[in-house]
Amino acid sequence: MRRIRLEGRPFRFEGHEYLRAIYDDTSSHVVLSKAAQIGGTTWAILRSLHACLSGLSVLYYFPTRTDVLDFSKSRVTPLLNDNAFLSKMMTETDTAGLKRIGDAYLYLRGMQSTVGMKSVPGDMIVFDELDESPPAAKAMAKERLAHSDYKRIIELSNPSLPDYGIDEQFQKSDQRHWTLRCPSCGRWTAPVKEFPTKLGEEVRIILPRGDGSFYLACPACEGELDLAEGEWIADFPGRPTHGYRISQLFSAKVDPGEILEEYRTTRFPDRFYNLKVGIAWADRERRLDVAAVLSLCSEAPMVERSDHSCVMGVDTGKELHVTVLRDEGEKKHLIHLAVVHDFGDLDALMERFHVRRCVIDGLPETHATRDFARRHPRRAYLCFFNEHQRGKPKWDRDSFTVQTNRTEALDASRAAVRDKQLVLPRQQPIVEAFAQHMSADAKILVEDADTGAKRYKYIRTGPDHFSLAITYGLLATTETLKRARVWGRR
Repeated sequence: MRRIRLEGRPFRFEGHEYLRAIYDDTSSHVVLSKAAQIGGTTWAILRSLHACLSGLSVLYYFPTRTDVLDFSKSRVTPLLNDNAFLSKMMTETDTAGLKRIGDAYLYLRGMQSTVGMKSVPGDMIVFDELDESPPAAKAMAKERLAHSDYKRIIELSNPSLPDYGIDEQFQKSDQRHWTLRCPSCGRWTAPVKEFPTKLGEEVRIILPRGDGSFYLACPACEGELDLAEGEWIADFPGRPTHGYRISQLFSAKVDPGEILEEYRTTRFPDRFYNLKVGIAWADRERRLDVAAVLSLCSEAPMVERSDHSCVMGVDTGKELHVTVLRDEGEKKHLIHLAVVHDFGDLDALMERFHVRRCVIDGLPETHATRDFARRHPRRAYLCFFNEHQRGKPKWDRDSFTVQTNRTEALDASRAAVRDKQLVLPRQQPIVEAFAQHMSADAKILVEDADTGAKRYKYIRTGPDHFSLAITYGLLATTETLKRARVWGRR
């Protein structure tokens, strides 16, 4: 507060009182699930520079190299230039991706390059915009701390989906919420917990004043809450990771009336909840829940063979996840689920269930799947996702392949659940695993950084092998029906 200047002005906590405790937090692992424009990134930069001045090298990760260049140019360099005592500590190296500060280094890296993540050791890691980064890259980046005696980690991001990215990390933390004491009735209120998570519900935490302006209100007595007089209260005190959920609801820089208006009018509720309220959010159209999938369970047992012809979908990887379907017109009956380890087991399933059409993931086991398809000509097809493919899947019987748009294919398998076109066998552990996998794929809205064009895509929030297997299986039913109609006309 005495030394730092931000954009030419002295550093102050006024209007951002909730940040003071975060600046004071010396935990080795801090998680910030944050709304937009609340001061979180500035804290992460200053924390990184302070670590460097203390002799600790810092690896600051962003999703892409472009993000790194923009961040270095627009945030780090101006901060260093505004503070002469920091500029004087810059020695030898000053590039967009590397700055020597005192006796330590600040590395700015993108997470799309495995080379950039493997090249240097560090004492502290910052994951900024975690939800935009590849989940597998994070594990690789953390290995850079292996030889450090300090091993400090900071994770911060706007949340996106529940139990994914920053929200997953927050759930593992002590889960701190900014909590305000009502000066009128004495009740303690955490604004984020009081804000409705469904559109259309009454908002009791924001109320109008007589002059038409709005204020943050106590849900019990409607008294006006003082945004500056709050405390961070942990839901799970004692957990080693300190987690903070920061919302625009308790920022003095944001008019609560604007938040209320956007809640009532937004066309993009996910963006509203992620960037304004600061919580992860997904509606039923974007992500299935486990209960919705299990509601499709019947009393029928899972069968081990079938005398009637069936279709099969297979997701490949370390294990082979298999779904077998019997097509009964509008209803598709999932009659068998399996996890096998050898392509020879798939051959046996093809015979036991009289499989007339199998769609199998073309990657990553390309050679093995092609050999499998050759053993079952005109019955087995390798599936390759093509984001430029639109509309009907493209079947090629000469190369035994099918190309389809990944988003459209996953949309179709989600629709089969929502429209109750899929019938499951009675509930049992493998069916419950199937439901978990189905809920792991979630659709998000992404924006092209160059053109601004928006499109939907699915991201994986957990194991999703059965989700892909049923998608391939349902794809196989569409091709079979198409051929049946052609034969009928002949």
